[in-house]
Formats: sequence, C-alpha cells, structure tokens
Amino acid sequence: MKIAKIETCFIPVSMWADLWDREKDLPLVTPLSMYPEYKALYPSWYWDPAMTVVVLTTDDGTEGIGWCEDGTGAAKLIIDKHLERFVAGASPFDYERIWDIMFRSSIPYGRKGAAIEAISAIDIALWDLMGKAEGKPIYELLGGKKKATMPLYASALHPVEESKVRAEAADFVASGYRTMKGRFPCGPVDGKTGMQENVEHIRIIRDAVGPDIDIACDAYMGWDADYAIAMLDLLEPFDLAWIEEPVIPDDIAGYAAIRAVGKIKISGGEHEFTRYGHQQLLDAEAVDILQPDLHRCGGFTEAVKIARMAADRGIPVICHTYSIPHLHYSIATDNCPILEHFPAPCWFDLPEPPPPLFTGEPVVTDGAVTPSAEPGLGLRLDRERLAELIG
Repeated sequence: MKIAKIETCFIPVSMWADLWDREKDLPLVTPLSMYPEYKALYPSWYWDPAMTVVVLTTDDGTEGIGWCEDGTGAAKLIIDKHLERFVAGASPFDYERIWDIMFRSSIPYGRKGAAIEAISAIDIALWDLMGKAEGKPIYELLGGKKKATMPLYASALHPVEESKVRAEAADFVASGYRTMKGRFPCGPVDGKTGMQENVEHIRIIRDAVGPDIDIACDAYMGWDADYAIAMLDLLEPFDLAWIEEPVIPDDIAGYAAIRAVGKIKISGGEHEFTRYGHQQLLDAEAVDILQPDLHRCGGFTEAVKIARMAADRGIPVICHTYSIPHLHYSIATDNCPILEHFPAPCWFDLPEPPPPLFTGEPVVTDGAVTPSAEPGLGLRLDRERLAELIG
C-alpha cells in the first residue's frame, strides 16, 4: 500500500461546526483584552474560521482523511509547497518516519504553529488509512478501548445574563453531563470590579448545579500570573475542578508560579505544539492537567508520546475540543478521563445546520459517546459537500 495521491482542500468553515457562530458574539476574556479596540468581541482580532482537509489516496483506492484549523490558508500552502513530497509514494505504516522527516524538514520555519498543524492533518489521515487497511478502528490501533464509553464535559457557559447561565447549566445536568466548563469575563485590565464579575459568574453556575457537579472555567490566556494567583483566593470556595489557560502558553514560569499556590488545579497545553512543548510544561511542573489538541500538536503519532510523558508524571490528559480523532485517542488512553464537548446552550437560537462534511459521527447520549467500530476514524467524506464548500 503506497500513497498515490494527495489532496489538500482549504474550506472556509470552522472545523468546530457551529461553535464559531455561537461564540463570536459572546463575551469572554482573551489575550487581547488589554487593548480596548479588541476587547469587546472575539472576531475583532481572530482570523476567519476555516480548515484544511487532507485526503490521502493509496494505489488501491483507499482514502484517508485528516484536517486542521487553518484560518489563513498557511497549512495548505505548507503541504502543497513542501510536505507532500515526503508523503507521496510512502506507506502509511511508515508514519513515524514520515512524521520525523516532515518535522525536521520544517524546522527552519516551523516547530510550532501552522507547520505543525499541517503535519497534524497529514498524520491523522495516515492513521485513518492504517485503520482502513487493517479493518480496525483507530482506537484498536492505539491498544483498544480503556473505557466502555467516553464521558464528556459540557463546554460553554459564557458570562451572559444570569437567567440564561442558570438555565444552561441546569440543562447540561439534565442532559447527563457531570462536568461543565464556563468562560471568565474579565482580566487584569478590568481591575477589582472585574475580579468580582469573575467570581459572580462562578457563583451563579455553582448555585445552579449544586455541589455534586464538577465545574471548570477558562481564562483563555487572558490573565497574568499575579492576577491569576489573586483569583485563586477568591475562587477557592467554589471547589473548581480546574482553571484553564490562565496565561499565554509561552509564560511557563507564570504557569508554574500559579500552580505552586496549589489551591485549584491548573490546565494548559491546547496552544502548545509537539511533545517538546508539552515536555516543557511537564518539566516545569506548570500544569495539573495537560490539554493537547491532535489537530495542532502533531496528530496521533505525537499525541501518543505526549500521553505517555504525562502518565509517567501522574498527569491526566484532557484533549482540547471535541473531534473524532480526539474521541479515538481519549477512549484508548488510560490517563484521559474525560473529553470536551460543545452542546448548544438551550437559550441559543441556531439556524438549521448545513449538511456535514463528514458523515458517520456517533451520537452523544447522556453526556457520553462511543466511537464507531468502523475502520479508521469511522467517517466518510461527502465529496458533493466538499465541492460546495470549496466553491
């Protein structure tokens, strides 16, 4: 089995389906909240939602699919102009060799960012091909399911009107979720008043769900270490499961200082790339929970190494965002206890969703999901829908 054809398709839709349409007008603290012209809304600084899909076709006609976030088109360009030469004619079962060559060849301009996202998309497609060749789902290639079904946590709970937050939190509990995550509204630029707004948002959620539901909250890189440490004191009474990304990913010393306080668990890693970046977080004892994203960190090949490094240190891995690659990886990995999911808030009026690009996704039931037993990812690419999206 050799790879005979490589397709890269830049698609102007979010890889997270309708999530962008929901979040673009909702408040949350971000790394640009310190600048007034970018504080109000996410779209004022974030790139347009888009993704690059990679389709690898072998000489026997088998197709493997992978994808990554690619708001600028950079990942597609990197694959087309550089990386595809290392994939053409190769066997997907040489995935370790292919990964290493792609990584080493892109070091002059890569190591992080779009180059690793491009490698991630290719790697996911290689694993999809291997599963199809073996007639096995990817979770079996990873050693088999470690759990009968994958628990999910509900990730939403933006700081909107109190009645909406309460209704949303209660609806998540009624839908079977035992863990949920909110978004903090304020950062250092908002002063002590903002700190109280952060506390009030958590108080509303805790009051709505009671003491038996786990609550986490995301600062989305919008704080600094001093501010985060001050917030730990204020938030400690609410028994939070973790605080996510309190500082920018390069401030590893800041992460370590926050975690050293020890009052609330600290998570991070979604904006980190490769095992080398995640190892820095682990070596610095900077996080209690590691949150790699297979569409950013290097795909399955690299994520397996990241999970092993974390397991050696007793650190759980909770993937950033919901995707089918994350589902296969999480259900097959001992130290992945739960997976993020984005159910629509009960108060949010979404338009009728367009036809999906990939079909075959399993259905979420009672806050949990089980991956398909179909070979590879268990997904099918809708070529007609792809043609519509490409235009």
